[in-house]
Amino acid sequence: MRKGLSIRGYAKHRGVSPAAVRKAVTTGRIKPRADGTLDPSVADPQWAESTDLSKPLNSVTGSPKKRRAPGAPSDPFGIPGPSAGHAPEIAPAGDAARLVASYAASRAAREAYMARIAKLDFEERSGKLVDADGVKAQVFALGRRARDTLLGIPDRLAPVLAGHTDPAVIHRLLTEELTRGLAELTSSIPIRQKQ
Repeated sequence: MRKGLSIRGYAKHRGVSPAAVRKAVTTGRIKPRADGTLDPSVADPQWAESTDLSKPLNSVTGSPKKRRAPGAPSDPFGIPGPSAGHAPEIAPAGDAARLVASYAASRAAREAYMARIAKLDFEERSGKLVDADGVKAQVFALGRRARDTLLGIPDRLAPVLAGHTDPAVIHRLLTEELTRGLAELTSSIPIRQKQ
């Protein structure tokens, strides 16, 4: 049988104060052996299962802080006595481990999403991101303007080209009209300046 650790030895093993270990034993969070020593292979899972990660940790004991009702007197030791009228509740071992794992996973997912939102907000404010719906509307309007400009060229050039038989002249007139139409299109494209 493996030798157990004293309160001070277990505190050093956990990296907490001896007062935190005494409190855990007193409140029933961890169970000592019959000789009063603590077996780390038994006490470590008990410590993990009875620790609520959703509460802020006490800087001295490393245990989650207890929340009290507004106006309720504080207990300097944080240990409910017999006059408090209730015993500490201990969830079954499997439930506590699942709750701790579930909370940690939920918290990690939430933090990841918050980081993504912060990154998107930064990129939008710095001008790297634009509104997708606005871009779609602008592209649609530009496409319609390009279509109308190109479809208008035959109507403008047909009477002019009808009197010419020289291919070089027809080529020059077509090139000039296409260049003018494309210049109108490029001048109407909004260019966003960097901020």
